[in-house]
Amino acid sequence: MFRKHIIRDLSAYHHNELTLAARQLVETHLQNCPKCRTAYGEIQLGARLASVLHVSAAPEPLWDVLQDAQRVSVRHRRWIPAIAAAGFAIVVLALVISLRNHAAAGPSWEVDGFPGISRLRPGETLQTGTASQAEVKIANIGQLLVSPDTRIRLLVTKSNEHRIALDRGRVEAQTWAQPRLFIVDTPSASAVDLGCKYSLEVQEDGSSLLHVTVGLVAFERDGRETIVPAGAFCRTRRNAGPGTPFFEDSSTDFKAALQKVDSLSEGPERTRQLEIVLEKSHIRDALSLWHLIPRLEAQSRGLIYDRLAQLLPPPPGVTRDGIVALDPKMLDAWRTIVSQLWQ
Repeated sequence: MFRKHIIRDLSAYHHNELTLAARQLVETHLQNCPKCRTAYGEIQLGARLASVLHVSAAPEPLWDVLQDAQRVSVRHRRWIPAIAAAGFAIVVLALVISLRNHAAAGPSWEVDGFPGISRLRPGETLQTGTASQAEVKIANIGQLLVSPDTRIRLLVTKSNEHRIALDRGRVEAQTWAQPRLFIVDTPSASAVDLGCKYSLEVQEDGSSLLHVTVGLVAFERDGRETIVPAGAFCRTRRNAGPGTPFFEDSSTDFKAALQKVDSLSEGPERTRQLEIVLEKSHIRDALSLWHLIPRLEAQSRGLIYDRLAQLLPPPPGVTRDGIVALDPKMLDAWRTIVSQLWQ
């Protein structure tokens, strides 16, 4: 898809060594290139791993070995390999001591910019005030900006899972790890990180709004999964789970009608709103139409098929009757076409 990748520029980009124009080109490329985005995540991960290592003093006996080695005469150069081995042992021992010291403190996340709290451990709560915010390092996989009037709780932090609860307020998250390691539980759904940058806001009534700016996020609840790509929003409602995702450049009429389709029960008014959705839809709105198919009744699924087939024709073998019947193979086959919108 991309004739020229930018992998060799990513290290300079990470260390802020590029001009403003070059940085903008890199950021634009990263939004659309999974390969370079993955490479950038690996660079960020490497930088983070290096940053958590601590400098520790080596044991005195090993320093004696080095000092003795310096007094070795030229005729004793046969000992040089042994000296090199001792130096290597010092480096390894220092690394082990560093890691042990780090582990002894227990799993926790570093907190910056919030008076009185420097670490956040499982079971603890971070509550910002009306004029305060905090920056939190998500272990070694990402960062979290906690906005004013926000309450989060750290639930789990371990090598294969890092999970918080966002009770209310707003956070901005950025990760550079493998997908599905970082999860945010809200009162109405769970946001599962698929390698991305996004904001998530929870209202007092338990509803939430997700906005993805880089990569993908999966909104999950009770076995239902909604994929939200970069440039898209998704609302959730308490006891109803994730709504239908939509791109930020969808028309105002489309978004208003889509929200009513999500909130109304089956009936004439919902059918009328669905007709508005279909009438106002453009090719990028195929994201929304695709997610609506399994959520509505058979008659509505037929209407959606007709419009979606105009925007992104289904592959051979995928029929209207099959989609209306929610045939899994046909849905997967058409999904391959529709998912090009977020790849």
